[in-house]
Amino acid sequence: MSLEDTQARALRAHDGWIGRRPTAAQIAAFLTIGSVALIMAGVQPVVLGGLVNAGRLDVNQIGWSVTIEFLAIGLGVGLADAFLPPRRLKLVGVVAALVLAGVNLAGLEVSGLGVLVIRALAGLAEGGLVWLTTLMIVRSPTPGRWSGIFLISQAVLQVACAAGIPILVSPSLGANAGFVTLGVSAVLAAAVAFVLPASLAPLAGNKSDEPVLAEPIPKVAYVSLAAIFLLFSFFIGFLAYIEQLAGQAGLTPVQGGLAVALALGCSIAGSGLGAVLAERIPYHRAFLVCLPVFLFVLIGLWVLPSPGAFIAFAGLHGLAWGFLQTLQAPFIIESDPSRRAVLLAPSVQAVGAAAGPMLCSFFVSAHEVRGALVAAGACLAASFVLAMMLWLSRARGQARSALAAS
Repeated sequence: MSLEDTQARALRAHDGWIGRRPTAAQIAAFLTIGSVALIMAGVQPVVLGGLVNAGRLDVNQIGWSVTIEFLAIGLGVGLADAFLPPRRLKLVGVVAALVLAGVNLAGLEVSGLGVLVIRALAGLAEGGLVWLTTLMIVRSPTPGRWSGIFLISQAVLQVACAAGIPILVSPSLGANAGFVTLGVSAVLAAAVAFVLPASLAPLAGNKSDEPVLAEPIPKVAYVSLAAIFLLFSFFIGFLAYIEQLAGQAGLTPVQGGLAVALALGCSIAGSGLGAVLAERIPYHRAFLVCLPVFLFVLIGLWVLPSPGAFIAFAGLHGLAWGFLQTLQAPFIIESDPSRRAVLLAPSVQAVGAAAGPMLCSFFVSAHEVRGALVAAGACLAASFVLAMMLWLSRARGQARSALAAS
């Protein structure tokens, strides 16, 4: 029996998973840990806004805090990829979660620059937890579907915490409510980490005792990662200025908040749709569908529409955003079938999320923020070009192979 036949039989034995299929409880643990790690991404306005109101953080430091945390998450994932083999996963999860809990609880007494330091340290620990979830997703037979489920789980937890902190925790803990909630959640994640498997099978080309980046990834995979970086710069750069755009369009603060909430809510629906269709629709076709939607939103918001139309545009953006996100893992895997490159995706996404708002900030002023639409749109266009270049190159290669075989 050939090596290929042996590998195929092994994959069938585990329902297409690379290595042993995790149990349902272990999959739930992977998703829970990653979702807890990313709570702050959805509750930043609540947590940091509370610190501003308490005089412990300057308004201008909010943007720096968000940027630093995203960069630290990316660095945390990258360091894990570079130095940690897929072994002792329980230990990694428990340690990272407890560090995250300690850092968040240490934030109860800090202010000013101390908040930025705390968020940077928290981001490193969060990156380690996200890395664990990614290990599971890339070994599944349907990474796009599990990416969509992960996006839904983290978004639901973020929405629940964003709604629950002001109502249930802030009345008794004030400005510290956010940090306490984040700390307690991390402690729960540490407990959940004991459910994780001890190890996972190495990816193709890797040994069981070496980190994923011990072996190089194909050069073409860097192009797909660059496309993901630019797309996340568009996503988050747009979202970072949507409330300011709402104010310029004449919406009230409540209406602006509703636009943000609807965008996030519709992204959950989009991720659900993507989870269902991830294995049926290629990334380039999904992008061809979503691109005119995004352009329609950008043009629609540029004219500063009525409140109802503005909120509808925000929801449409969220729907397409959530849908396209779920297909990014299969897109990268096309460039690197070993799946090593896709483990870098969370790091690239986090850095893109940090770079997008920073880029847009150079194109806005106190009274005119529509330049953010131009900057974000440029990132979208560049991502689309790279994605289409990869698809055309792959299509030409397949055509040449077919001709050579005939």
